Amino acid sequence: MTALCLLVNCCSQQVMQRQVAASRTVVLDIGHYYVPGRGGQGARTPDARYGSLEECEFWYRYAIYTKRVIEQAGYTCIICNRGALPSDPALARCAREAGVVQLNTPSPTAIYRSKHHPFRLAVGMRSADYALDQKPAAVVFLHHNSDSETWRVSNKGAFYCNEAGRALAASMARVMDRDILDKGMPNGGVRCAVRLRNDGRLGGGDWLNTCNESYVPAVLTEVAFLSNPEHAAFLSKRAGAIRYAQAVGRGVVEYLQAR
Repeated sequence: MTALCLLVNCCSQQVMQRQVAASRTVVLDIGHYYVPGRGGQGARTPDARYGSLEECEFWYRYAIYTKRVIEQAGYTCIICNRGALPSDPALARCAREAGVVQLNTPSPTAIYRSKHHPFRLAVGMRSADYALDQKPAAVVFLHHNSDSETWRVSNKGAFYCNEAGRALAASMARVMDRDILDKGMPNGGVRCAVRLRNDGRLGGGDWLNTCNESYVPAVLTEVAFLSNPEHAAFLSKRAGAIRYAQAVGRGVVEYLQAR
């Protein structure tokens, strides 16, 4: 019986791995969610001195540019968010233009169990489950970082990844170094890091590793610090924001083309 179970599991793993390798679909998840009257609920700039930014609202505006890079390379790209459509008219227009799938999670701050891998529990799990429903080649959780309530230069950005996503994260970091960091967005000469996050007690750990259980490369973007005045100043300008979003897409495409 044990040998039979091992054989079945091995066959199932091979099927999932082949499915991922053959897929041409990428899912982008806009991190956090929007609350009417309060705005996006992610990291934000300490004040408006270098540009007023919040990460969820940023990606509602600019994820379409990531999507276009991926689609222009011949892949399918789907954008989702675990919350409801923003009440802000401008953000709602951006969401509709980008075709964002609003998952309308009943309680966006609650911990949910993955329907695909029930031992995985996390806030934001509905997005990971939706992504796996699409049988993707890769999943990218779009975020920014902030490590201070006041302005402070911090250049230690990274792409966090699951085990299956090491090569994806490395590709995205390579493109970010080549095209963005110290090429418009000052970063003090610090290169973009790649960090494995396989501990569910850490932020994003169970989202990433729910994908890992299906052999899907998954990456969490935490490169730009909204508490860093130099990063915020770059991203608050439309041209800089578009360049950054496009670089995220190029990193994904270069990984997929090299598989």
